[in-house]
Amino acid sequence: MSIDTLKMPRWRKMAIVGSAVLCVAIWFCHLVQLDWFAPVILVPNWCWLLPGMTLVTLGYNRDCKFRCITVLAFWGIFTVMLVEQAQSLVRIKSWPTTEWKEVCERGRGIRVVSLNCGGGQANSAKEVAAWKPDIVLLQESPSRQRVEQLSQDMFGATGAFLYGGDTSILTGGQLRPKTPIQTSHFVHAEVRLPTGLQTDVISVRLAPPVFRIDFWMPGFWIDHRDKRMKHREEIADIMQRVQSIPRSSNVIVGGDFNSPPSDDALAPLRQRMFDTFRKAGRGWGSTGTNDYPLFRVDQIWVSQGFRAESVTAQKTRHSDHRMVVCDLILKD
Repeated sequence: MSIDTLKMPRWRKMAIVGSAVLCVAIWFCHLVQLDWFAPVILVPNWCWLLPGMTLVTLGYNRDCKFRCITVLAFWGIFTVMLVEQAQSLVRIKSWPTTEWKEVCERGRGIRVVSLNCGGGQANSAKEVAAWKPDIVLLQESPSRQRVEQLSQDMFGATGAFLYGGDTSILTGGQLRPKTPIQTSHFVHAEVRLPTGLQTDVISVRLAPPVFRIDFWMPGFWIDHRDKRMKHREEIADIMQRVQSIPRSSNVIVGGDFNSPPSDDALAPLRQRMFDTFRKAGRGWGSTGTNDYPLFRVDQIWVSQGFRAESVTAQKTRHSDHRMVVCDLILKD
């Protein structure tokens, strides 16, 4: 150890070490994914850059330049690997894309819109019509009567819907219900669009998140752990339905997961599907809340028969969530 390093103030050393430890700790939580780590996973990854960069800045000194650069390099890798906005914010193309418009003319393009209506507000549900969707997934749905009216207003005489209380599916084509019960954390239907495109569709709303920030209390960690376990059970129910669908069929699963896509509770979805925003997201994809979008809890997952062309989160007027607008292309 050099004399210059020994002269460096202790608090600067601690700041640099603290930044490195934080980076390793967050990586470890994402890698191991213990249920006790659920609150850490819930925090958007870009948020961890703030204390990490602050500590490096506080600890910077000409005598420890190499250490600072090393720690910054680790945070750089962290950003590329775990901060999805590092990719979505630089995807700059016209939207909707020319390719998607062309495949729509051939009946191989599809637009899916998902929205949590914020306590069943009918005005929230009406906002999806402006995006001219082929399939609509609603959570915290309005009443059955309102959903039926929305289906008629949006798709006319060809409109069809499946109402499940908390979740619903609307489309301008034929719809065959496949949900075994009327009310649950999901509804499942087989949809056939006027273009002939056929897909299984599941609208999801997992159990609401834990609303407490007293992380110094044991109950905070216990409540988050229990919620993660609840989400695992709900995803297992959904995957049981997905596994009943032939692998040759197209599948769309979307809605309010009340968890980030990196949460291990959603890992079973990756057996058959992929997170469309991760592949083709544009801009700031977080959806909760509408005014302060920190968390990307609203997601659309699809099977490998689809290619995600573009996915965006759009601000709403009447809901506390932003809506997800997803343009898909059916692979040849």
